This record gives sequence, structure tokens and C-alpha cells, in this order.
Amino acid sequence: MSLVTTLRSELNARKGDWPAVCRQTNLSYWWMTKFAQGRIENPGIRKLETLQAHFEAHPLPENNGSAHLSEFA
Repeated sequence: MSLVTTLRSELNARKGDWPAVCRQTNLSYWWMTKFAQGRIENPGIRKLETLQAHFEAHPLPENNGSAHLSEFA
């Protein structure tokens, strides 16, 4: 699974938490919405790394079925 696909999966698993994720990462809600929908062709490595670092620092419980970000570290 690619990093983009993994991050989209993680993001969609946290859909209700997007406003908090935006505040904590300084990523815009517009960007996060479009990225999750697959509507950004080239999301930018810095934004992806920011999102990845946030998800690694705030993991979901193991039983949610999302991919592990450690595969990309």
C-alpha cells in the first residue's frame, strides 16, 4: 500500500476528528477534505509527512483495521 493510500485510509478512519487534526497540524480543512477524496493529484511531500507524523504521534486503537504507518518509516 502506498503512503498516500495509507494516509487517506487513516484520515477517513478519523473523519470526525478532522477539525482537531487541522488545528494540530496547521493543514487546512479544505486540503484535508480534497486529499481524503483523492482530488489532489500531487498533495506535496511536506504535507504528507506532517500528516504521517501526526498519525504516528496519535495512533488509533489497533482494532480499527487501518494500515500501520510504521511500514513507511
